[in-house]
Amino acid sequence: MSEHNFRSPNGHLIVGTAETVLATAWISYIDPETQEPEYEGGTKVYWETQETLTRDGRVLFVCTEGDEWTFEQLVPSQRVLTLLQRRGTITV
Repeated sequence: MSEHNFRSPNGHLIVGTAETVLATAWISYIDPETQEPEYEGGTKVYWETQETLTRDGRVLFVCTEGDEWTFEQLVPSQRVLTLLQRRGTITV
């Protein structure tokens, strides 16, 4: 596994992307008065429906605290900054 190379603005590691996926939670009963289901405990996940979530067309990244951030909000690690300096992409 690669080293984490970005953090959130509040310093937490970026660990993934926000995703949505269709799933069906199995139920055994629906209360006719409250309309609340009684869950059986199993869920069928339809992985082929998985999609990365975006905000204004930008991928949403997730930090260890569960907060979502766009790439422009992320803070690069020193390793990324060094690489960009070597490429001449940024100057410090």
